[in-house]
Amino acid sequence: MNVVDVSALKSMGPSEDLLFSDGLGDRLLIRDAHGRPTHECLSIRPELTSVPAFEFALNERLWLVEKFDHPSFLTVRNIIRLPGRLTSISLVHDLAGGMRLSDVLAKTAAGGQPIAPAATIFLLKEVLDALHELHRQSGDLAHGAVAPERIVLTDGKLRIADYVLGPAIEQLRFTAERYWKELRVAVPSSAGGTRLDRRVDVAQAALIAVAMFAGRPLRETEHLSGLGDALMSISVPQPIRSWLLRALHMDPRRVFIHAGEASKALDEAMAEASLRPSAQDFAVLAGRPAVVTPFRTPTLSSPTVVPALPPPIPAPVVRPSATIRPPVNVPAPKRDAWQAHDVDQRIYNQQHSAVLGGRGPSGGRFKKFLLGAAMIAGMTGAFTAAQFIPAPEWMFSKAGTLVIESNPQGVKVSVNGTPQGVTPLTLRVESGIHEVELQGPGKPRIFKVHVTRGDRVAQYVEFPGGSR
Repeated sequence: MNVVDVSALKSMGPSEDLLFSDGLGDRLLIRDAHGRPTHECLSIRPELTSVPAFEFALNERLWLVEKFDHPSFLTVRNIIRLPGRLTSISLVHDLAGGMRLSDVLAKTAAGGQPIAPAATIFLLKEVLDALHELHRQSGDLAHGAVAPERIVLTDGKLRIADYVLGPAIEQLRFTAERYWKELRVAVPSSAGGTRLDRRVDVAQAALIAVAMFAGRPLRETEHLSGLGDALMSISVPQPIRSWLLRALHMDPRRVFIHAGEASKALDEAMAEASLRPSAQDFAVLAGRPAVVTPFRTPTLSSPTVVPALPPPIPAPVVRPSATIRPPVNVPAPKRDAWQAHDVDQRIYNQQHSAVLGGRGPSGGRFKKFLLGAAMIAGMTGAFTAAQFIPAPEWMFSKAGTLVIESNPQGVKVSVNGTPQGVTPLTLRVESGIHEVELQGPGKPRIFKVHVTRGDRVAQYVEFPGGSR
């Protein structure tokens, strides 16, 4: 994954197509300089990125999954940060095409082709197996925002998007109802702070199955704590219903710890219910074409830009030699009597150029002599100035600025293992990746930041017990 330097954005072209929008932001189709689609990106809503800890949590997660590349996920390839009154952050990922599962549910609710129960169970199993691959990467790694809006169906397969946003979404500190209403992120109601962990991933996957069994998108009031009517309206075999109730945290004492455990239990429930869903059942659902609508520039987000490909080198064009024609004498314009003493400008120009340039060999040598003398004088002056006038620092500096803030303040900061002081702290560091350690209350926080030449990178860390 690459970090795009802001100074390079002047040569990038804006996106032209809007693929999809939800509470997280706009999904844009990115084209190269020749109009060919190359990537997709999520332009995150500035209202979310303006939360101080949002960007820090996002960068930390991006660093953690930097080498994670799985065919069931839309791998993040780039992060673009545009400064301004409201910072704009965009995540660039592979071009997938296809259709969002939320669009499929909306068409089904509007009278379209119903979703077969076998297709629902097959998709649920695929989602759980994909999440299990993500959960295996680290002990606390989770998606955190699994929903129909983040499931892409294409060519008989599914791709899961936005798998790096979970920790950043936690920093919003919304209520469970607001998370669901604004972002379509299902969160169990709890007395403590929101924790989008692996158990929540399983609950969110089960919630997708409930919507597919119901054949419609879930309403704003049908979050994890308000699913009574939706569960009563669906007709599924009893082993599948028991699995759903456990996955949806209906009994907090019996929940699935991670997606691998949930997937194994779903296999047992399918065997008990004599269900054998196949890829053919799912292919009908995942084979529908995508819809691309003309992009209208959002009022709150800046246009997303990516590096444009260099234009192809044009082939040399061979033209036939032009035919030399004799000069044509153009008569001088007729002048009135009162203009008889005026000098024709064309005659003046010819005389002036003849005097200065000269057509003889002596005129050419004098012109070369003047040019050589001017070059020698310029080089001598530059050499003399270099002995006494120091070059500006920016011409040779490879450093950038790193700003570290914390809540509470006064936390000890070490960069690359060397103590640098306490927060708030502003440092001049060399361009590259630096490891930062903050010795605050509780467990130390260690993360890596990427600083480019002339850039200013700010990081905010909040420790338990800090004032709000």
